[in-house]
Amino acid sequence: MGKYSVLFVEDAPIASSLKEIVPWAELGFQVIGSVFSTEAALSMISAAKPDVVLTEVKMSDLADLAVVKRGKAASPETAFVILTDCNDFECAQQAMRLGVADYLTMPLNVAELKAVMTRLCQTLNQHRNTVQNWQAMQHYYRDSLPVMQANFYAALIDGQVEPATLEAYLRDYQVGLTGPFYACLVLHTSSAQAPDGKDVTALRAEVLKQANDFFGALWTTVAFCYLRNTVMVVELPAESDAAALTDDADRFCKLIKSQLGAVITIGIGAVTDDLLDLPKAYHGARTAVSYRSLYGACKVININEVAPTEITDFTPISDAALADLFKVVHVGPDEAIAEAVEAYLANVNQTATCMAHHTVAINDLVSSLYRFAVNNHLQIPELTDDPKALYARLPELSPQTLSLWLLDLCKQLNRQLAAARDNSSTALIQSAKEFVRAHYSDEQLSLNDVCQALGVSNSYFSTLFKREVGQSFITYLTDFRMERASRLLLETTEKKPGHWPFGRVCGS
Repeated sequence: MGKYSVLFVEDAPIASSLKEIVPWAELGFQVIGSVFSTEAALSMISAAKPDVVLTEVKMSDLADLAVVKRGKAASPETAFVILTDCNDFECAQQAMRLGVADYLTMPLNVAELKAVMTRLCQTLNQHRNTVQNWQAMQHYYRDSLPVMQANFYAALIDGQVEPATLEAYLRDYQVGLTGPFYACLVLHTSSAQAPDGKDVTALRAEVLKQANDFFGALWTTVAFCYLRNTVMVVELPAESDAAALTDDADRFCKLIKSQLGAVITIGIGAVTDDLLDLPKAYHGARTAVSYRSLYGACKVININEVAPTEITDFTPISDAALADLFKVVHVGPDEAIAEAVEAYLANVNQTATCMAHHTVAINDLVSSLYRFAVNNHLQIPELTDDPKALYARLPELSPQTLSLWLLDLCKQLNRQLAAARDNSSTALIQSAKEFVRAHYSDEQLSLNDVCQALGVSNSYFSTLFKREVGQSFITYLTDFRMERASRLLLETTEKKPGHWPFGRVCGS
């Protein structure tokens, strides 16, 4: 801790003696000079702002107290100590009224002066600590203010701010929103359509920064992150300015797409003239964002513009549409699956023309996909492990993202069905071979016998056997019997003339 500065305002004879007989450095002080007139003292005090001024006041000239009075005005934090040969009550009373730190009479007692300066150093230390603590608190407050503001905004749109405390929050958190109207925007950054290699969290942070720069140049705004979206409260001079704000938001969507490659959808809620009504405005903005499943992403959606288009009549998606999709999923190939997915979703978009109907249609799709997977013993974790999460998430996906999701899922189903068929075919062929091994000596053994034992049709089995084994079943049975006969002839010398051990070779 640095030493405190001391200035002498005195007659020349005392100045040198005080500097020499008092150990100023040990007491925590440093003498910065001596002056010998009122004007010189005031000039020095104004320029140097010393911590302490020791000034002489003669009994014959109490007007010297003007140094204290005018000096305090020039440097309010400076402490004054009076050295005087006047020890009457009037002199002391005038000095105390001016707020001097202490009052010493002449002739000067050095021990008394040292005691006064020691106490004064302690007082200055306490004051310095208080100032430093206060400065530290102010620094902490400034650093914490953005976080506190974001927490306040989140509480505000969540409806957790009481009317009685609103003004205090606005003052303490330095919120500059004064109205008269407010709009709430929700900026949703698509994670499914993020640029390759770009972290989605970092992308959202960049969108927040860009939004502050873009909208901040046009409107009075506050922006913050809330529930993985960027939320912005915009101050509007008039309610009709919502149209201009919507146009600006549309330009921002295109700007972010071109500069960052990010796909964002901006929802705008209803305009309000009361900050405490922002929860309703926020809910409207969130609802507007969810309409990207109908209107597409990378655009602005104003809830007041889309809500009136809601309709009441609704024809559910036909089972035939789903049946056509699942038929293609069974057989493939990928190109046909892609066409079927596109056709099905086009049917959805044509039939479900409002958000409520769209949600019902997509939830029906989830239910049907779940049943299809379970009935075919397929394991698609995203579909079978937590279908409840899909009911909540899928209706809000943009058309492009939903199409990609459904296409990928249908391809997974197709792959698992093909694998299951391959496994089933392999097992069926293996069973057929085992049946032949057990009954090949029966001269009446035929294709019908094998198919009846396995529970399959002749045509299916014949086609499958030829595809998997590479030869017809009759040829396989004949070759098997010939191979067994050859082996038997080589392994034994016993023969029964006139008798073929395996009956008819062809088995037909």
